[in-house]
Amino acid sequence: MHPLALPCQTTYLRVVVFDMWLVRTGLASVPPDRHAMTPIPTTVALAVLLSVAPVLPASAQTGPRGPGPEYRGVEGALAVPLPREGDDVEIDGVLDEDVWKNAAVLTGFSQYEPVDGLAAPDDTEVLLWYSAHALFVGIRAREPHGPVNATLADRDHIFGDDYTQILLDPFHDGRRALLFAVNPLGIQADGIQTEEQRTGKMFGADEAAGRVDLNPDYVFESKGRVTEDGYEVEIRIPFKSLRYPAVEPQTWGINIVRRVQHSGSVQTWTPVRRGETSFLAQGGTLEGLEGMRRGLVLDVNPEVTSQVTGARVTDGGWGYDRQASQWGGNVRWGVTTDLTANATVNPDFSQVEADAAQISFDPRNALSYPEKRPFFLEGAEQFSAPSNLIYTRRIVDPVAAGKVAGKVAGTDIGILTAVDDASMSLSGSDRPLYNLLRLRRPIGDRSVLGLTWTDRVEGSDYNRVGSVDARLVSGAYTLTAVAAASRTRAGAQV
Repeated sequence: MHPLALPCQTTYLRVVVFDMWLVRTGLASVPPDRHAMTPIPTTVALAVLLSVAPVLPASAQTGPRGPGPEYRGVEGALAVPLPREGDDVEIDGVLDEDVWKNAAVLTGFSQYEPVDGLAAPDDTEVLLWYSAHALFVGIRAREPHGPVNATLADRDHIFGDDYTQILLDPFHDGRRALLFAVNPLGIQADGIQTEEQRTGKMFGADEAAGRVDLNPDYVFESKGRVTEDGYEVEIRIPFKSLRYPAVEPQTWGINIVRRVQHSGSVQTWTPVRRGETSFLAQGGTLEGLEGMRRGLVLDVNPEVTSQVTGARVTDGGWGYDRQASQWGGNVRWGVTTDLTANATVNPDFSQVEADAAQISFDPRNALSYPEKRPFFLEGAEQFSAPSNLIYTRRIVDPVAAGKVAGKVAGTDIGILTAVDDASMSLSGSDRPLYNLLRLRRPIGDRSVLGLTWTDRVEGSDYNRVGSVDARLVSGAYTLTAVAAASRTRAGAQV
């Protein structure tokens, strides 16, 4: 029961009116036991009000600002003017700073799985505001019906826990969204959700096999805690980690997804229908974003690798062979808020997570491994193509590479050029040269037209593949078409 909700007795209601007025003016606090108060006649309460009100200072009459506006998704309140505040807060998992009182509150969740269209049985509040440098998200997930599942899992492996996802679509095109997920302890998972690759389950432990790519890792802060009635999480997403349009004011697409493990249900802030062709297009919007300062996005990462091998010699001692040191480095530059350039020379991938072993049971099908190397993950969503026509793991040991990824004049663009080590060539002496191009242009509200070009040159030999693809959406129907052709020259023969 709400602390100000009392039985309908006349004398108590008179006391509530009087006491609520004092709380708003800052002269009294809400007692822990309302029923222990002494009833006050109506005439006395009104007399006190009339005598006290004229002498109160203006600041006391105004009082502290209350909670921010509430947007209930189940009632169709999906357009959210995002409040802006001046200062950052400490990310400690406790939503006790005053700034959270002015945040927009997203609540009124609906069920998505197992049955869509129903009101969510669990109460969820997501608080949102932004500063000049970051977006702040506070999550209050109440769970009165069962236990909260929370573990200290590895990054991107939280899907056996309760978790909440924030889907951000900075370009508001309903085709692609950045995913930021946290479990009740603030352990992170992140990736890219793309509508063009709508296969497999969307929610659950096998998300990476579906239309969510969990390989990219974004820089953001999060911390959470389990409470008596659920859990709270505090999140800070810096604008440096995002790409967004260079216009003001901006409108971003957004949706919030919550997974409750003990009941197996998935809940969304906006009422999302499973039968629709697009999940992202059924989200809400964050409106009025302006004055965001991404700052200079320039990362320089020099690297040096040295190797020394030792072995016993004939006299019983040890001999050492020191290899020449190999120098390299990486550079990342945010050309604009929606375009990024990367370059690398002799990159060192020794710290990259090892691939899980696979068994080739059909020689007609090549094994496919997820891309985990940082250089190739930057802007990876721009190189997404049907039928895996762009597979960057073909570039095994690059000597040098450069790429540009982002959006230019409303068109998604990805360009990559790389020179592989000579040991990766058939001849053993030529350095394979790779050129990759991916363009994608929106058509109407939800359709898209794409162009893909791949080129591998090794000496006088080459392999080239070109394709045109389209995804046409009309109402509840989707048509996907791909036309591709290849040309190969090997040993001076075409």
